[in-house]
Amino acid sequence: MKKKVAASLLVIGLIVVLIVVGGSRNRTQETVGVEEDYVPVEIETISKDTIANTSALNGRIYANEEVMVMPQMPGIVSRVNVKLGDYVTKDQVLFVMDQKDVNRGIEQAGHSVDLAERGVDQAENAMKSAEIQYQSTKERHEDALSTLERMRALYEAGAVPKTQLEQAELAASTTQLDAAEAQVKQAEIGYQQALNQLSQAQSGYEQAKSNLDNTLVKAPVSGVVTSLTVVEGQLASNAQPAATIVDMDEVYLQVNVAENMVNRLQKQQEVSVSIPSALSEDVVGTIDYISPAVDQRTQLYLVKVYIPNQDHVIKPGMSGAMSVDTESRQDVLVVRRSAVLDRDREMIVYLVEEDKAVERRVTLGLDIGLYVEVVEGLEEGDVVITRGQHYVADGQMVKVVRGE
Repeated sequence: MKKKVAASLLVIGLIVVLIVVGGSRNRTQETVGVEEDYVPVEIETISKDTIANTSALNGRIYANEEVMVMPQMPGIVSRVNVKLGDYVTKDQVLFVMDQKDVNRGIEQAGHSVDLAERGVDQAENAMKSAEIQYQSTKERHEDALSTLERMRALYEAGAVPKTQLEQAELAASTTQLDAAEAQVKQAEIGYQQALNQLSQAQSGYEQAKSNLDNTLVKAPVSGVVTSLTVVEGQLASNAQPAATIVDMDEVYLQVNVAENMVNRLQKQQEVSVSIPSALSEDVVGTIDYISPAVDQRTQLYLVKVYIPNQDHVIKPGMSGAMSVDTESRQDVLVVRRSAVLDRDREMIVYLVEEDKAVERRVTLGLDIGLYVEVVEGLEEGDVVITRGQHYVADGQMVKVVRGE
């Protein structure tokens, strides 16, 4: 009897367990079914921003300044002070040429100046002597004229013979005065010639000293030595470059721009420049030059964009590109382009309101690819589905898994 009762209780217990388990399974299935009605989505809150369409204009990098250094005169190189790759400053001595011949030339030119100065002194003394002689002759001539006047009066009065009058006339002639005056003029000419010779000698001396300065070949600009052909002990010619110096503290991107875009550019306008081989990020450049005339061969306009390059990472010859805004909108509502769906030629987006997807028709404006301007249909602060929008319908329950 006890076994039957125990068996009956066991059966009842199993039935209860089955009922409980079955109920629990049904509730789990119902819960899963409810969760499956939600579509996971990512969202983005709409705000105002500035967007622009840009065009990339390709070009090449050039040094701000590239100067070839040539000696002013040929000569043997006695010392080279720099090497390839050195950074030099303006007026720094790059190399020195032999100065022995130049120093001899300076010494000879100095002697020539000394001789010319003595020649000027002699000519000046001769001129002064001629002037003194002229004054003395002039005074005697004036005395002779006075004597002649008296002799004429006495001769007319019969007080003196004619021979005495003739002697007075001879003494009053201008022959000696004319000769003295000619000597003064000749002395003045000699003095001027001596001055000219001194000036030429002084010019020669200055040129000789200049030649000494020219033996010190200096950098005309600050920059990097990119070529150097001179060698100590060998001849340096003044007909070919001895060195090249490149100013790389600033470089410029040279691009050619079509006529439909050139008027969008202005001098001093800042633009974004990419140089992939040198920089991982874009840099800001400034437009410094816009050609006023089209290139007749290419029918394009030359534009130069200057870029700071203090660390010399950007090298001349590298390729680069500048980005130019061709069309822009400021302070407008924008949305990700991928959030917009084309349904029967109507543009729609899905908003999230109270955990539901809400369909909204929109009118679009400027499209820049990743983002698009929304002219009508949205307001600032609207929450738009940016991922999962293809799997929802108007009024469907959604669950936000990412975004704000």
